[in-house]
Amino acid sequence: MIYNTGYTAPSFTGFYKIKGTAKELKPLVEPINDALPDSFVFFKDKSKWQRTLYILTGKHQDKFVSKIGQMDFMDLKEKVEKVLAEKAVKLKFKKVKKQLENGNFKI
Repeated sequence: MIYNTGYTAPSFTGFYKIKGTAKELKPLVEPINDALPDSFVFFKDKSKWQRTLYILTGKHQDKFVSKIGQMDFMDLKEKVEKVLAEKAVKLKFKKVKKQLENGNFKI
């Protein structure tokens, strides 16, 4: 016998970053948004050769959004780790790309 218990996926929260070039990171944005529809994904732009892609979920996303009206958005993006008072967990570009290609991206 199989019973439907109304399983709901557990909510998770996270603050992650992936470093790379603009050419490497730009194609990851849409697949990450597809894999994590409730996440907020954005770039911290330094140059076209050195960029950081941030992924915010859960309470980190809420805290980031709450700061939008309080300070300039561009400053907020550039100083996100300082504003959230937390270091982002580093993800390896090659590992994330491989997981996205295989359809099993999880953080």
